[in-house]
Amino acid sequence: MAPAISFGFATTPASGKRRGVGGAEEEAEVLRRRNAELEREVAALRAELDAARRRAETAEEAEERLCVQLGETEVEAVELALEYQGRVDDLARELAAARAAARTS
Repeated sequence: MAPAISFGFATTPASGKRRGVGGAEEEAEVLRRRNAELEREVAALRAELDAARRRAETAEEAEERLCVQLGETEVEAVELALEYQGRVDDLARELAAARAAARTS
């Protein structure tokens, strides 16, 4: 699951007064911490994206292998069907010849 992303913005005090040096340093520290947090979230999202890409590549390779196997199986099935059809035709001819021989005798 992706980390939650929130947007917190440092603002000036509601009274509108300018901050002193200590306030500016405090705001800078808040912004540094927030920046570090966002960088960690981005790194986590990138890692998640990389993992998803690897899974997609693996699935695509598996799909390609299955398609090849399916094609080979279909060829084998057609060859078997033709072989069996030829055998059935041979047996039908033999039966017709046997029936014709039985009628003449």
